[in-house]
Amino acid sequence: MDLSIVIVEYHCMDQIDGCLPTLREYLADLEWECIVISNSEYEESVLHEYRTKFESIRLISNDRNRGYAGGVNRALRECKAPYVFVFNPDCRLLDSNMSGLLGMMNDEGDIAAIGPRVIYGDGSIQPSCRRFPRPWTLFFVRTALRKLPGAKKEKRRYLMEDFSHDSCRDVEWLSGGAILVRKAAIDDVGKMDERFFLYMEDVDWCKRFLNGGWRVVYAPVTTVCHDAQHDSLKGGLKRFSSPHVRYHLTSMAKYFLKHGLLS
Repeated sequence: MDLSIVIVEYHCMDQIDGCLPTLREYLADLEWECIVISNSEYEESVLHEYRTKFESIRLISNDRNRGYAGGVNRALRECKAPYVFVFNPDCRLLDSNMSGLLGMMNDEGDIAAIGPRVIYGDGSIQPSCRRFPRPWTLFFVRTALRKLPGAKKEKRRYLMEDFSHDSCRDVEWLSGGAILVRKAAIDDVGKMDERFFLYMEDVDWCKRFLNGGWRVVYAPVTTVCHDAQHDSLKGGLKRFSSPHVRYHLTSMAKYFLKHGLLS
């Protein structure tokens, strides 16, 4: 087994229809498995329908919505391959170069995680590799505060707008929506921290990889399309009452309590 693919879904099984064909097409040269974890609490009859429809995947239902980290961790218990590709259901592979990322993992044994190039539906680069946030970063990046002096500089630093994203480089953290992770590194530092119900679990994971002496690498060897928009702090301060914003702010607070304000 070359690769275990982990997909966490929450009331979006229809997106698997678009995701799976790209896996079948572009991973044809690899031996892989796909484990889908559902946080949706479907009735057993509905799960049976989905298992019949998507017979090539392993669909596991959590007993309740355990968040993104809880979903990933449940799948990790089932993964048979030495490498795990955590993949959002609304992502699509665009080429057959996953073997290139696996080759990097095989050749450079100190890499814990690799992130591919991620693009929006219009072909523009999605900032999937970033520097660690500061307590004020997301306010400067995603709210009306982005107009304050110094906000553009912080946005450029955080989103790594100072390089072209056309070359490989070590980074601080990668988006958990499309990330290839070494099982041995997970065994070393631990699974995702389930105290982060939604958001910041990928930041924390990469932070722990780096603290454990592992590397985190951005490698545009293969490309993924992820056409979703960020739902947390989009829309300014008036959106602070939305559930996504509350999850993000809560996770931010947990992250800085865990790692320190200037981590």
